[in-house]
Amino acid sequence: MDPSFPIVPTGDDRPLTRRGGGLDRAQPAAAPLHQAGEMGLDSGEKLRQECWEMIGGRTRDRLTELAGGVIDWFARRDASSLDGRPYAVVFGDRGLTIAEPRINTEHRPVYAISAFVFEPGSLRHVRVDHRPPPYAPSSGPAVGSGPRSPVAPVTGLDPADRGLLGNLPPRAQELLQTPFTSGQGVLRCHWAYEGFEHQLTMFMVCLAGARDVTVASGTKVIPAGHSDATAHWSLTCFRASVARRIGR
Repeated sequence: MDPSFPIVPTGDDRPLTRRGGGLDRAQPAAAPLHQAGEMGLDSGEKLRQECWEMIGGRTRDRLTELAGGVIDWFARRDASSLDGRPYAVVFGDRGLTIAEPRINTEHRPVYAISAFVFEPGSLRHVRVDHRPPPYAPSSGPAVGSGPRSPVAPVTGLDPADRGLLGNLPPRAQELLQTPFTSGQGVLRCHWAYEGFEHQLTMFMVCLAGARDVTVASGTKVIPAGHSDATAHWSLTCFRASVARRIGR
């Protein structure tokens, strides 16, 4: 992976699409900008490190083996797990991997592993540093950005997913969703964050489809005099092409 290679070339905000092994310009419909939902913090929730350590070593090793060089990760309580076990998501330079708690046919607790394995050389990234003044509007395109293309719906996101995305800077929302505005649905959307009331020390969200994976990773700070609507975000947004899938 070349970590300095941008998602789009300098001075050209049109996304790149892969056709026949090459990269061509495309003009997809604009990605939707969502209304921000609540991003609450629960002091009773286990942090990601504690949740990670609750998952068996063999499962953890398999996740990191498939992901490659780890870029970011999280583990959090799985609301669907009857025995309270967490699930985990690992994002690396070779793939996005997910471990989810299951009960097998012998009624034993196991983990099901899924992976979106990346096409070699397809992982790209761009920085999004969002620093609005205290009085800036909370959503919508940046002033002076010009008219937006018709907005295309993104399928596969539930209301909680859309509310979470709505907290992010418009540029980050667009980068995350653009691959899914041309008919490709989101098969997986996972996210987690932790920190304090005025600072998230860890934030990660990933969207995975049959052809593309996008991820945003970073931190959020609410400076003195600001609110959630004008929070400062330091994010890296990633995109990779999917070569094959493992599991569901």
